[in-house]
Amino acid sequence: MEIRIENGEKRFGEKVLFSNFSCQMDFHKHSLYRISGESGKGKTSLLRILASLEKLDRGELQFLFGEAARGEGSFKLSMLFQENRLLEKCSALENLQIALPMLSKKEILTEMTVFFEEEDFRKKVEKYSGGMKRRLSFLRAMLFPFDFLLLDEPFTGLDKENRKIMEEYLLSHQNKRPVIFASHEDPLLWKDYGTIAL
Repeated sequence: MEIRIENGEKRFGEKVLFSNFSCQMDFHKHSLYRISGESGKGKTSLLRILASLEKLDRGELQFLFGEAARGEGSFKLSMLFQENRLLEKCSALENLQIALPMLSKKEILTEMTVFFEEEDFRKKVEKYSGGMKRRLSFLRAMLFPFDFLLLDEPFTGLDKENRKIMEEYLLSHQNKRPVIFASHEDPLLWKDYGTIAL
């Protein structure tokens, strides 16, 4: 799979986030790509464009799928948004069960043990810290059966120890599936990745 952008432009009113932007992401070379850039340069907008939630104002976006990626059915995208988008009045377990009906309760609980203590499983999300909410949102994105994963500022609110747990989890569960993450912070463990600078 490859993604190509030629002379891309994105603006909001008079504010131009990026212009004449071109890049190529070849997932045969790197299964993981990082979008870097200062705040306000359009990292989130670029991810939303890749997720078909927004469009370029100018330029061309191409997804090139190899024969191995064609398969039956639609191409499944999972995304970790910059906002956690959790159901605050529901428990962590309920949040995952609602979002992931294709998984059994046992499967979900097994994965939750990587990130949380058992006492936290049924605690309402409104009682969670910012870092706990971020980990829950990340786990939700990872457990969806994706073909392509987008992560927007995945390390927000996480200390070094929990960042390592998150990064290790992705590396062990990625299975060479394409991943793009936007971050102004360098990863601790993700080393072999391509970089797209805005």
